Amino acid sequence: MSYLITILAFIIVFGVLVTVHEYGHMFFAKRAGIMCPEFAIGMGPKLLSFRKGETLYTIRLLPVGGYVRMAGDGLEEPPVQPGMHVKIKLNDDGEITHIILDDHHKFQKIEAIEVKNCDFKEGLFVEGVTAYDQERHHFNIAKKAYFVENGSLVQIAPKHRQFTYKKPYQKFLALIAGPLFNFLLTLILFIGLAYYQGTPTNGVAGIEKGSPAAKAGLQSGDKVVKLGDYKVSDQKDLRAATTKVKDHSTTIEVKRDGKLKSFHITPKKKVYKQSKFNKETLYQLGIEAQTEHTLFKPLLSGVEKTLIAGKFIFTAIVGMIASIFTGQFSFDMLNGPVGIYHHVDSVVKTGIFNVINMTAMLSINLGLMNLLPVPALDGGRILFVIYEAIFRKPINKKAETTMIAIGAVFVLIVMICVTWNDIQRYFL
Repeated sequence: MSYLITILAFIIVFGVLVTVHEYGHMFFAKRAGIMCPEFAIGMGPKLLSFRKGETLYTIRLLPVGGYVRMAGDGLEEPPVQPGMHVKIKLNDDGEITHIILDDHHKFQKIEAIEVKNCDFKEGLFVEGVTAYDQERHHFNIAKKAYFVENGSLVQIAPKHRQFTYKKPYQKFLALIAGPLFNFLLTLILFIGLAYYQGTPTNGVAGIEKGSPAAKAGLQSGDKVVKLGDYKVSDQKDLRAATTKVKDHSTTIEVKRDGKLKSFHITPKKKVYKQSKFNKETLYQLGIEAQTEHTLFKPLLSGVEKTLIAGKFIFTAIVGMIASIFTGQFSFDMLNGPVGIYHHVDSVVKTGIFNVINMTAMLSINLGLMNLLPVPALDGGRILFVIYEAIFRKPINKKAETTMIAIGAVFVLIVMICVTWNDIQRYFL
């Protein structure tokens, strides 16, 4: 039963993270007028699909990401290539309105053609030898034209609906929106947790057994007003004061039953391992803070936690990149789907709130990782757009396609290595 809960939690966490990321791309792409033929969760073979408007929504087998296909983004391959035999339907002006790729149709007055040359991005034409006269003809594609496959109509994007022909700021927004929506998800989850659980105050709800606070004589119901030379009005002040005091002996002043009392206390030093090469040192008192439910404090708490999480993840990513040049890099520093599943399995046992907190952290991690300047990722493609904005012309299309392909192969190899490393680490 626990395995089923873990699998369900993994599917929900993965689905939410990828859906939010890809929806961000599609949201801004469609507002820029870019046609989005497919919105996919997962990779590989198609499991489920449905069409809404001009977009096919799919769920695919492999939980290793997702994508939004944007017309003319250089990543899509048209279903018609030279050498194929297809059927076409023409309008009164001799323009192609339908390219028919199967026999599941009821069109009449159609032409069979062997495709010799075609362009579905810039020239928007098909050249080929027609069956009725065995002559080569050139056909322009109509402003509103479709591929007909598996009984469905897939519109052929005209130039003004393609990513390539949009302004740099529109491309930039469509690309950065994925990571941006991940950051927003983190913010929303942290704010939601703060509203539900309340925000911590300077009141003491409980004392950890054997902790510095217990040894000092603090009790539940106390309110911390001062630590050393630092005044305390909330939990944030107390954390900041503890960090400054470190593990040195000092005094802590509390209000108990309306009276001020002073105790001697020495914060406990604790080192947390963030990664194989990075550690974080914290100083703890062992106080469980009281919480309060207010209207505005959860908003501030959510923003603060998002910034702290962003800084934490960003520092870890920078450390990982630096380790490549120092020779200290290890695949243990990365987690693929298998590693995330193992992490979910551990966290789900501790309760729903920790799962939500983990989802928030994974979301901001996904956003930042996608901003890395690797051509196949959002960050790399954003660099191409910045180049276009600066030099007033897009980067050479062949060079861009080649770099994206190399980047995609690199990402795939890294994903395979990380997944195999996770399997060895957790299951072998």
